[in-house]
Amino acid sequence: MHPQLPLPFKLQDVFNFENFIASDNEIVVQALKNPNEPFIYLWGEAGTGKTHLLQSACQHQTEQAGTACYLAAKEIATNPPSILEGLANLNLVCLDDIDTFFGQATWEEALFNLFNQIKQANGRLVVSASFSPQQANIILNDLKSRLNSGLPLNLTTLNDEDTIKVLQTRAQQLGLELNHETARYLMTHFPRDINTLWGLLEQLDQASLAAQRKLTIPFLKTTLLNPLQL
Repeated sequence: MHPQLPLPFKLQDVFNFENFIASDNEIVVQALKNPNEPFIYLWGEAGTGKTHLLQSACQHQTEQAGTACYLAAKEIATNPPSILEGLANLNLVCLDDIDTFFGQATWEEALFNLFNQIKQANGRLVVSASFSPQQANIILNDLKSRLNSGLPLNLTTLNDEDTIKVLQTRAQQLGLELNHETARYLMTHFPRDINTLWGLLEQLDQASLAAQRKLTIPFLKTTLLNPLQL
């Protein structure tokens, strides 16, 4: 648990800028590291690394002796909007999947108030969504105006080679050896989003430890695929 977080949400150490394969998204990383960028609206498809980047930004902020908070909108949606109160006292607030709250009047008002409070306190706010602020179905026009006032950054999908690099990096962190051929097989036979692929690597980690086997294509087939998929 990171003591600087006012709410019980852990940062995952595996999510940091050092192991994020930026590829064509380097401008996004640089913007998130910039302490003079007060508001960033980050959007992209599932699996493009939004959660990784928001948590990395919080890690980076705390490494600079600042205060930060990461919130996953999907996880706090069952709470009252008052859960956002007091966050403006932090140097950085990162709110993941903010589009979860679009179309909900009470949440939109709370987000609008949070935005204004952070701005008044000279703090930083980073939010993520699946689509651009222009495409957002927002009831409160003032909130839509605020969301359009920041730096909009669109995350692009990784190409094949960069996806393989991400898989090999994660495998190495788990203590696994994943060669190029096996990584490509994993990438081409399962959904391409990083979250799914990382979950499969964790499953393979447990299986390889139990079976004392290396990661090979035959091992992937017997571990992850049923007979109809072989």
